[in-house]
Amino acid sequence: MVRAQNIKNLTTEKIGITILKNKLDNFIVPNKEEKEHIFNILGIDTKKYSRSIDGVQLKVQTAFDVKKADDCLLIEIKTTNAKNVTELPYKVFFGLTKNEEDLFRSHSNYRLCIVHTGNNEFKFLTFKEYEGLIQNKRIQYQINFKSK
Repeated sequence: MVRAQNIKNLTTEKIGITILKNKLDNFIVPNKEEKEHIFNILGIDTKKYSRSIDGVQLKVQTAFDVKKADDCLLIEIKTTNAKNVTELPYKVFFGLTKNEEDLFRSHSNYRLCIVHTGNNEFKFLTFKEYEGLIQNKRIQYQINFKSK
């Protein structure tokens, strides 16, 4: 059974994607082939990091036209609808996987995108900006037991 919070997070992420599609030129959610092409060009292990981005902002016509890092921004979306968040990205609370953070740290064309679904606005962060905003950070393990 899928937890209710997971369903809520997926719903708000879809709203965040819609906001970016409406407000951000050349934003796409790449399909498997597009993502593999971009990751291969950028030297990113597709198997390890395939779930570490939610979208791409293209600076070229199509995903298959990406030839170098400057041709796109890799975007990881985190959404909020919190009433206490009145100016992005301040006071936002979210989870980030180790893979997402590793990719963020290692690729200058990776952006964390905080989307406020209630205010219909978003804010991009570089890794340096992200690090400068962290108030608290803790590690949490996600455990899956094997089948019998």
